[in-house]
Amino acid sequence: MKYIIATLAAASVLSACNGAPPNEKLLTQLCTQVFEGDARTAGMIAGDAGTDLDAFCGCFASQTVSGESKIDLHKEILQTMVTIRTDNNFDVERTADQVEDQIESGDITGFTSEQFDDLGDVFQDLSIDINQAGVSCPTS
Repeated sequence: MKYIIATLAAASVLSACNGAPPNEKLLTQLCTQVFEGDARTAGMIAGDAGTDLDAFCGCFASQTVSGESKIDLHKEILQTMVTIRTDNNFDVERTADQVEDQIESGDITGFTSEQFDDLGDVFQDLSIDINQAGVSCPTS
């Protein structure tokens, strides 16, 4: 009986992962949802990073997961952006403005304006790092 329970537990853990760790998959998905369909932002990513949105978001997610300390924060920020963008049909820039407005008004309390700006810096720095790494995800 113990063997059956252990096997079922292991099978459910493995099926939940489906390859990449769950946080990495979720972060990739959220990042993609934030930026997809916004030609201006996609063009900026392609120009700065020299790669497409999928590769950029995959790299962002893998680096966030490897750092571990900001996984939940980044998920919360990205989920908030996805919700605002989807609900209002905004582009990324207008979504960011709305997030800032809602932080200032107290409607968003899960993260600060500084943390939100820091994530923007992470995206910008990562674009440059990917380009400098020969259009691949840097390992450090």
